[in-house]
Amino acid sequence: MKNKATAHELPDNPIILKDLMLECGIRQADIAGVVRLARPTLNLTLNRGYLPDDRRGELKRGPSFQERIEKFIQSTPRTMQWLFQRGLRIEDVWKPNDGEQRGRVRDAKPKPVGFMDGAWERRRMSVIQPGDPEALIIKWEVEMITQEAMKHFKVFRNPFIDDIQKDADIYMSDEHRYIESAMVDAARHGGFLAVIGEVGSGKSVMRRKVVEQLRKDGDILIIYPQIIDKTRLNAASICDAIIMDISSDKPRIKLEMKTRQVQQLLLERSKQNYRSVLIIEEAHDLNINTLKYLKRFYELEDGYKKFLGIILIGQTELKHAFNEAQHVDLREVIRRVQIAEIQGLNGHIKEYLNLKFKRVGAEMDKIFAPDAVEALGKRLTSVDRQNKRISHAYPLLVNNYAAKSMNMAYEMGEAKVTEAVVMAI
Repeated sequence: MKNKATAHELPDNPIILKDLMLECGIRQADIAGVVRLARPTLNLTLNRGYLPDDRRGELKRGPSFQERIEKFIQSTPRTMQWLFQRGLRIEDVWKPNDGEQRGRVRDAKPKPVGFMDGAWERRRMSVIQPGDPEALIIKWEVEMITQEAMKHFKVFRNPFIDDIQKDADIYMSDEHRYIESAMVDAARHGGFLAVIGEVGSGKSVMRRKVVEQLRKDGDILIIYPQIIDKTRLNAASICDAIIMDISSDKPRIKLEMKTRQVQQLLLERSKQNYRSVLIIEEAHDLNINTLKYLKRFYELEDGYKKFLGIILIGQTELKHAFNEAQHVDLREVIRRVQIAEIQGLNGHIKEYLNLKFKRVGAEMDKIFAPDAVEALGKRLTSVDRQNKRISHAYPLLVNNYAAKSMNMAYEMGEAKVTEAVVMAI
């Protein structure tokens, strides 16, 4: 071996770089490609602490060899987090591992990224790569702020848990106010509206706010089908929901009789100066036939006066269902429904976080540096194939990334969450 590589100052022991590669799913082939080094020689570097001489075109450990590998590590958020968690700097990867790690590291093979376990799998699943929609990996589960981080930032209650107690706790941008007004208008004037948004975008919060307002007004009857499996919602079950929510009558058995019962009850309520609105959540699960039936309910009327407004609330799959090019047989519904889509909070993240921290007696500016808020927007933005920027800054994701940033800032000993912290999570 001595004629292949020359021993350097490092002892015959695996270096920390090998452990980092194992934990973060980096293959030796990845590093070999970065430094243009033969894999057997690289294996000696990682496993035995030998470093190659500048012989036959191979690169020695000098500025070129070292800087290429350190730049590669710095470009990967999960490797930077690995170092931060252990109190290490990038240049520390060249130090030898201790004796306890030696046997495990030398004999182990790098884990593929998809098979990392424990905390590192959870951290990997939280990483969003800006600019590449194919690489978006989003964790929707609620992220908790650790007790230590809350003490560090003098926050005495988690601003993202149980955060909606009253209307003032709901952040409303101009877009949110427009959608709220559209929902109220559909309820009052027999409209047909589909509110569409990603998971965690605030659809249910909007629905609760509108329902609360309609109940306070007192002249709108709200019909809310309770069936959990919306794929099984059909004409008969919609009739049942209408009958049970606007009267104390028992639904008839046959569909023809149910339909006549529904028409009679809606007519009676209309003459009593009540309007009715059918609100269906998880509407992305509705089948095509049920969407067609909704058009029939929408057309129930007394002269020019419609009996029933309809509001559908669903995820982005519902928007695809309303694509006429893909569902020609649904065109009679598609041409009647108004679509209101909830977008991400980019451009409003600072105002949103201000509200969340203010309601628990904290000041957002004392926790997040200005560049950190901007970095949050970047982390939650992608670019599609048409070079269009897409915001994924939905409330749930903003909450999760803010919580993770606070935890990371505490672990790094930072006084505030900074851009570097946000980009490291």
